Amino acid sequence: MRAVVPAAGAFFCFGKDDSRAYADSSRVVDGALHSVKGADGTKLTQAFGFETKSVVETTRRVYMTMELYPDDERKKLPYFRDNSANDALARSMIVFLHEGGILFGVCGLERRADEPEFTTKDAAGVEALAPFVVAAARAQMAYDELTKEAAALRSLAKIGGTLFVVDRDKKRVLWAANRDHGVDWAEDVGPFADQIVDAAESQLAARARGDALPTPPRIGEGTVVAVAKMDGDPVFGAGRCAVLRVQQTESANAAAMDGLSRREREIARLLVAGYSGVNVAAIAGLSENTVRTYVRRLYAKIGVSNRADLVRKLVAPEPKSSAPSSQIAPPADSALVDGDDTLD
Repeated sequence: MRAVVPAAGAFFCFGKDDSRAYADSSRVVDGALHSVKGADGTKLTQAFGFETKSVVETTRRVYMTMELYPDDERKKLPYFRDNSANDALARSMIVFLHEGGILFGVCGLERRADEPEFTTKDAAGVEALAPFVVAAARAQMAYDELTKEAAALRSLAKIGGTLFVVDRDKKRVLWAANRDHGVDWAEDVGPFADQIVDAAESQLAARARGDALPTPPRIGEGTVVAVAKMDGDPVFGAGRCAVLRVQQTESANAAAMDGLSRREREIARLLVAGYSGVNVAAIAGLSENTVRTYVRRLYAKIGVSNRADLVRKLVAPEPKSSAPSSQIAPPADSALVDGDDTLD
């Protein structure tokens, strides 16, 4: 765009997720590439002060900011407040990249106060270019997603459920994807971000100590079924990262649970959630001996002999370890310590 309409600055915010697009933004000022400041936690619509519906309902894509809001309001918007002021950029043009009712991002040009105002001719030139920018943005977004997924799979070697990549130093989720139904960052990532980061660290730390983890951490409605380091991968900034795979418990165990009674299903879910035998009995309102009877029955129906195998069976099993199950240490609250494998 700067080749069509000369400008000291340009910004690029690509992405269909309002909660995430601004965090992945970048800008160019006097030929130098910069990250966007104040992007974490800010929605794209908040950063530039617009409503997506009103933007995509028109065929027009290019606006000079004076058409959208007075200059004093523009200066208060997060993008212009945190970025433009520092570089003395006082004039701006915004391009809403939308097609078919879908917004693929926002980009634009900026000039300094001592440079000419943007004109309707400038806007027309960028408007003519906008369809090509949309096409390029869509292609780049698709390529970026495939590249990130490939990087994650190099570490996990299997897809399924939801993949999360975590920056272990900055303690934040960098990327997430689910092939089956996609990811809504605001609903599927934001509320669980701390849990995702904690799960990555706890799993990796336990692995380093050689601890057995018969009951994987739960995140929302799913369970962590795999985790791996992916340090130094340039796709994610060459930092200290980890990738997790979270499988929806219900989708993974529906078939295995079909043959169980209502009470057996209840007890199976409590065991998978990590409750001890004593707690299972208290929650279910049964004696421990009665719970043991139910556990023996559900183990027989599902075809497992201990809690570790039950968890693997019900939460999207990974290939089993070559080590026999007898070598796996039981959890601290396990009745297996006393020689009873029905509540391990």
